[in-house]
Amino acid sequence: MKIVYLKYVVLACLVLILVSCKTNEPVASGSSEADGRYDSEFPDKTVSDQLDEISGTVKKIDCLAFYITYIFPEGNTIQIDSLTEDGLKKKTSGSAITNKSVSGTVTLTYYDGKTLGMLTCAHVIDFADTIYNWYDEHRTKLYSVSIKLRQQNYVAGLPGGNAIEVVAIDKKNDIAFLRKELAPHVEKPQILDLRVGKSKDLEWGTFVYIMGYPLGNLMVTRAIVSNPGKTKGDVFLTDALYNKGISGSPVFALRDGATHFEWVGMAKSASVDHIVYLAPDEEHLDVIDTEQPFDGTQFIKQNARINYG
Repeated sequence: MKIVYLKYVVLACLVLILVSCKTNEPVASGSSEADGRYDSEFPDKTVSDQLDEISGTVKKIDCLAFYITYIFPEGNTIQIDSLTEDGLKKKTSGSAITNKSVSGTVTLTYYDGKTLGMLTCAHVIDFADTIYNWYDEHRTKLYSVSIKLRQQNYVAGLPGGNAIEVVAIDKKNDIAFLRKELAPHVEKPQILDLRVGKSKDLEWGTFVYIMGYPLGNLMVTRAIVSNPGKTKGDVFLTDALYNKGISGSPVFALRDGATHFEWVGMAKSASVDHIVYLAPDEEHLDVIDTEQPFDGTQFIKQNARINYG
């Protein structure tokens, strides 16, 4: 009986020791204190509502430019400075209508009850008026001249109104401002109403969100900032996986918590490889026999392939 009693005494003492060692200090939730810096960790609260609101201000833009291309025989002695419209038609060995298209993202930034303002990248809407191609690398023998006939800019999901106009374009910084005069009594468009942040305050590891239309679909992606403040013109790098259509997408960072979104930049470029190739006249694509050699008119084209690694 004494042995059994002793066992109960020892057990009671162990329970007492464990209880006395228990602490009442709260467990850290992982959230950081406000320090005025952009956050470099996942938000401790959901940001879905904020992103849903932002998504209504981000739209897809499709730009299409039409060109008439004049082709010249290889032995020509044509000088660019002496070219005229009549001269093009007389000296050409053939002509064709071609087009170039680019898709990107715009952000709705302004509305005064009539005029809607939008921001995107300059390279999305900027098509050359005239394009020259040459037979030789020294550019002494002119192969073709492509002259822009017209350009169409279309932003999906906007109320009715006039055609979209280019108000201002800054090729150096790759920024363009567009506008559209809306019809009377249309539904008020949603405008991005966020504090404009400072890219110079971004740091190594700052957490950012990018929202746009890669490959034509509205998507949001997250990324980490690298090399802040080391490039010209307040440009910063991220590890985001870009696809065609992401250009013009707004970039957001959180300063001191999930509810403090700031607009810190715009996605504009990715690392690419340029591929040069020959392509047939687009008007005859439907009748080309892929099993036979092609002996029709060919054009030199260039395509950019994004590097993902």
